[in-house]
Amino acid sequence: MAVVKGSQQDQLIIRQYRPWERFRRTLYMVLFIVAVGVGGYFGGVYDSMSSIQQLTTARDTLQSALQDAERTITNLTQRVGVLEKGGQVDRKATEGIRQTVKELKAQISTLEEEVAFYKGIMAPSANDKGLRISKVEIQPQEGAETFRYSIMMTQVADNSSYISGLAAVNFVGMQGAEKVILPLRDLDSNVTDLGVKFRFRYFQEVAGDLRLPAGFVPQQVQVVLQSTGGKAQRVEQTIDWPQ
Repeated sequence: MAVVKGSQQDQLIIRQYRPWERFRRTLYMVLFIVAVGVGGYFGGVYDSMSSIQQLTTARDTLQSALQDAERTITNLTQRVGVLEKGGQVDRKATEGIRQTVKELKAQISTLEEEVAFYKGIMAPSANDKGLRISKVEIQPQEGAETFRYSIMMTQVADNSSYISGLAAVNFVGMQGAEKVILPLRDLDSNVTDLGVKFRFRYFQEVAGDLRLPAGFVPQQVQVVLQSTGGKAQRVEQTIDWPQ
């Protein structure tokens, strides 16, 4: 064909026609997507089964501890009954028995508290769920104005995952004629922040020693728990300072 000088010429590209190439690529893409989906499904099933197994093991351990504690309470109660019904013994033996009974009753009381504590976690009432302050204790120690504090936090019923947040502890009292609120970090040298961090599944204890400043007369202890996450909770409790 003659070429006219100065006219624009179109370039032609010849490609081989492969009707099965596009079908094959589409098939590979579909197989890849199916493989990813199946892998994700079975991975999720495996993670769920692992979590269920861990929870079942934890539940069985707590139930075993409850059964052991209940058996111990029964045995101690029987021993107390036998000792209290003892017949003719001399005064020294009687005093020894009384002391033993006192110690056994203290052990029973402690075990009953532990049983109630575990039952409260594993089988709570309908309205008693979520983050809780189970116990706040203040015990005097040797030395002027020195005390041991203990705060027990629990996650009741909804303990399939860990809960974390901050625990703020304040001490309310009088400094002369003025009412004063002191945070825990001002009284416990091991605490440096306004809140104590916590992270647990079933329960966690915050404990330590504190020293009251001279002239400070404590009246109350305020505890505030603030959890983080999608189901954040705020729990507050105030107790009177033990006399």
